[in-house]
Amino acid sequence: MTDTAFIRDPHWDTAQVSYTLQAAAPEAVQRAFESLRDAIEALAPPGTFWRLPPARLHVSAHVIGQPRHAYDKDAYWAEVGETALQELASIERQPFHWRFDRLIAAPLGVIAAAAPDPRLQALRRHLLERVPPPPGCYDPPYPLVHCTLLRYAAPENLAPDFAAQVSALPCDVDWTARRLDLLRNARYPSLEPQILRSYSLEPA
Repeated sequence: MTDTAFIRDPHWDTAQVSYTLQAAAPEAVQRAFESLRDAIEALAPPGTFWRLPPARLHVSAHVIGQPRHAYDKDAYWAEVGETALQELASIERQPFHWRFDRLIAAPLGVIAAAAPDPRLQALRRHLLERVPPPPGCYDPPYPLVHCTLLRYAAPENLAPDFAAQVSALPCDVDWTARRLDLLRNARYPSLEPQILRSYSLEPA
């Protein structure tokens, strides 16, 4: 068992509504991440990880209705949705380019990470200012651009040097995000997504 504070994700496959702006992984990225997920899963016994379908892999650009906080997300969206849609309609039409160059064993799962993106950070700050969450109901985003590859179902199976084993795996994946989707997710994490709007990032 590892001494690092890895924990079983208590929210996996639970009914938690959220409203999230996401970039879905392109097919080439999905294939690259599938190979990485296979390599990570080989480091532990079967049943150690939870794994989203490849098509559900994503980068969360911004979370408007936070899934882990106990307030009525649909009622909140009814209040702020019109403002949010107006702000999202004016998103800069320029693709995001990310290079995922490291794997990190985070507390709840393994992530592929890229360097912080100033444009993405600026978008988050703008939306947070224009569409503020209820008081005390905001989780600051992880500073690195990241995609969660696997979540822990049985972290007690992990070896003491699991984090080092993960970080030693080679990771070099280029991702160009040409579209952002606004989704209502009914089950965490992105297990029952409904696309409400899609926003092209290609120049007009």
